[in-house]
Amino acid sequence: MALPDTRLDDRAAHERLLRVLAVGSSADAHGGIGSVQGVLERTTGDTVELTTIRTHRDGSALRRLPAMVTGVTTAIVRLLTDPPDVVHLHVSQRLSVLRKGLVLTVARWRGVPSVLHLHGSGFLDWYDGLPGPARRLVRAMLRPDRLVVLSELVRDECARRLAIPADRIVVLTNPVEHPTAVPAPPTDGTVTAAFLGRFGERKGIYDVVEALTMLAPDLRARLRLVAAGDGEVAQVRDAVREAGLDDVVTVHDWLDRTARDALLGRAELLLLPSSHEGLPMAVLEAMAWGVAPVVTAVGGMPEVVHDGGNGVLVPVHDPVTLARRLTAVLSDDDARHALGARARVDSEVFGADRWADRLTDLWASVAVARS
Repeated sequence: MALPDTRLDDRAAHERLLRVLAVGSSADAHGGIGSVQGVLERTTGDTVELTTIRTHRDGSALRRLPAMVTGVTTAIVRLLTDPPDVVHLHVSQRLSVLRKGLVLTVARWRGVPSVLHLHGSGFLDWYDGLPGPARRLVRAMLRPDRLVVLSELVRDECARRLAIPADRIVVLTNPVEHPTAVPAPPTDGTVTAAFLGRFGERKGIYDVVEALTMLAPDLRARLRLVAAGDGEVAQVRDAVREAGLDDVVTVHDWLDRTARDALLGRAELLLLPSSHEGLPMAVLEAMAWGVAPVVTAVGGMPEVVHDGGNGVLVPVHDPVTLARRLTAVLSDDDARHALGARARVDSEVFGADRWADRLTDLWASVAVARS
């Protein structure tokens, strides 16, 4: 769906800012939603007054529960006592749906226009696995003025499953902030690769470890993989040690933005052979740094990564093919550098400023429609 070009008229824009309430993870949270929220806060223009209420925090259940209760309560009180022009809700799956569904229900009752931003790569599978009454409850709760999704495929499936009219579903791919310049590829023969994301089966880290054991010794000696994330950190370290890859793979906890950019500044490949994805921020961030993504054709990734053009697409849970494709890109420096250069160019369409402008237009259009 193309976004309408409707904006608040100039007089209204000068009289006051468009007041937007964002509900979800904070900008410092691990994962894609936190990254998107950070871009949102850094790029929202001077016509918007953005307020964020956090309903999720990283850590144990004892840390998450108070944030959920406090955040949801605060958002509901704000909607009832000082309603914004628009409420923007980040949602993934499971408890996130319940949290945002409650807030969205109050917003609808209060007459506050709403934008529901669906990030969860496993949302549709989770929804399909619910019993019938639970699916009906989810459909009843998730009735925003606009639903934002990350790919055309997800838009079509959400329209069918959630019974949301197609003209209320907007495809808005994730944003990326571009470094003004990137370092030249190294000339010492070493190839740095990165894995960024939650450690576990879904992101394919164990497939990466298995694939690396299949590389020829001379290629494995060239490669240095830096894997950083949260989740099954100890299990991944054990897998690396058991595979005899301690000299190839370094496993870190989650990297902050500065450390992540330092890694991407020296990396040439991003390895992320996930089984499920929406449109990972890690892929767009890597491409913006001129890093060629080696990923699976799931979620919105085939709409961004073109096999042999700006990256490499491999099958899900196929370490043998992953090893074969890695052998090819490690063996041909010129081809690998060309992939990275093309990735950086192609990522410009996902620029954060353009994304923020489209989102601001969307907020303004739903606010005007309800006024």
